[in-house]
Amino acid sequence: MKKLTILLFSLFTVLTSCNDANLYSKFYDDFPSNRWESKNAKEFEFTITDSKAYDVFLKFGHVYDYQYESVPITITIIDPAGKEEKCSIDLVMKDASGKDLADCSGDVCDLELKIKEKVKLQKGNYKIIISHAFKQGPYLPNVLGVGLNVAVAK
Repeated sequence: MKKLTILLFSLFTVLTSCNDANLYSKFYDDFPSNRWESKNAKEFEFTITDSKAYDVFLKFGHVYDYQYESVPITITIIDPAGKEEKCSIDLVMKDASGKDLADCSGDVCDLELKIKEKVKLQKGNYKIIISHAFKQGPYLPNVLGVGLNVAVAK
């Protein structure tokens, strides 16, 4: 048992040290019955303390073989000065041949989309709000989670 504990701790240390470029990462997986309610926007807050360039990624977890070709997503970025930038994207779920674009393992799929690339963020506190604009009902079905990752650009 002691060897297993040491092995697990070592593996955790190696995995977390590989992510030194990550400034911020958060993933919400609190969707009752895998339903993302329209009124349930997800908020992410982080602080920039340097003048490096960053990549910002949207993470979307869903059930395998998602029934929609794309998901309408609204992203609102509020910078340290309080300036709001709002953008709408169609999160494409499958390629032209119908193959899932997400990384799937069993019935669980994770799709990652770079929403900002090599952007110089000013120092201070940021707030990013992610919501969906699905119009076919009060919720978006078969959603396992939504998240945000901010990493130093390579």
